Amino acid sequence: MVMVNDKSRITTWGEAPAFTSTPAPPTPEPASGLVQIRVLAAGVHQLVRSRAAGKHYTSGPLPHMVGVDGVGTTVPDGKRVYFITLRSGGGSFAEVVNVPKDYVFELPEEVSPEEAAAMVNPAMSGWMAMKARVDMEKLPKDGWTVLIMGATSASGAIAATLARELGATRVIGVARNASKLAAVPGLDATVVLSSPDVSATDFSKLGEIDVILDYLYGPPTAHLLGNLPRQRRPLQYVQVGTVAGPDIALPGAVLRSKDVTIRGAGPGAWGFDELQAALPGMLALLGKVPPPRVRVEKMSEIAKVWGKEKDDDGERLVFTL
Repeated sequence: MVMVNDKSRITTWGEAPAFTSTPAPPTPEPASGLVQIRVLAAGVHQLVRSRAAGKHYTSGPLPHMVGVDGVGTTVPDGKRVYFITLRSGGGSFAEVVNVPKDYVFELPEEVSPEEAAAMVNPAMSGWMAMKARVDMEKLPKDGWTVLIMGATSASGAIAATLARELGATRVIGVARNASKLAAVPGLDATVVLSSPDVSATDFSKLGEIDVILDYLYGPPTAHLLGNLPRQRRPLQYVQVGTVAGPDIALPGAVLRSKDVTIRGAGPGAWGFDELQAALPGMLALLGKVPPPRVRVEKMSEIAKVWGKEKDDDGERLVFTL
């Protein structure tokens, strides 16, 4: 039985998490529906940062328990699992957590705990966008084209592989950095965003596009939607992230000139019942996804390391206990 639980929490928005010791959660009763997990690794995703800064709609009140997911072993049987704490609100940056059994999933053995902690959350964004927010019945049966805005991000690069697994036969990547874009596996075509003026970017020769997964938003997306050529096939646009800006100005003519459906993807746009149903399929594919570069740090050093991540260099930060 664990008596003391080391965990990370925020007591003032904008400050680094403090690593503190608190009483361990009680051993769940068999009828409670909870699973006790000894945490092995937890990743610092963009969602984790936004929540810890008090800037996300799921941040909740202070004190804020850091983390939304992780990898661990179940107590007492030692089964290796991926778990989600976003809905229960208890955080995942802790030695031990109690998690509703519906948000505990077995992991494939070929993926290390550190890689899984780094990959699952960014992979989930694209997977749920396609599984829950794209109408697959409206896509061409002989293969479809997806355009990924922000393809050099961890989420965008993983989405390229997952889209292929879901039937995409042409994958187009869009990003600012030409060398990083060229290194993303599985892209059939690329578009480098013009800098500093994205309006100089040429999207006119892309051909028919069926799905847009957008991790950028802001000016690049406004320019893309306003300058795509007319096409015969329906276009499904899914907004996933806002790295390049929180809003856009979209002329009404864009909506009138194309058969376009606009949706968002995130907790709220899809339900946790949909996540529960879709996640095992994604986890089974993790072994096919090229893993990102992972930087591993001890949880006890979180106050020193927090805010010094190098995600712009493709590196994912993972804490272990």
